[in-house]
Amino acid sequence: MRVRVELFGRAASQSGEREAALDLPEGATLRDAAAALVERLPVLAWIPEVCRPARNLEYARWDDAAADGDEISFIPPVSGG
Repeated sequence: MRVRVELFGRAASQSGEREAALDLPEGATLRDAAAALVERLPVLAWIPEVCRPARNLEYARWDDAAADGDEISFIPPVSGG
């Protein structure tokens, strides 16, 4: 299956990319998607440690299954005041 990972902020600036298409095996989870992304772009090794996954514009869990055509993003912690 093929998914599209949207990269923004620090991830986009470090990788030099705004999105990445990933081919994942059937049954892959969002954690697997992050691992595949890090394999392709090792500079993003921090993503699984500090980010929260999102699938199709909604927060998700790391163990949620990805599906063909999903848009995946990894949301870093934010603070404001």
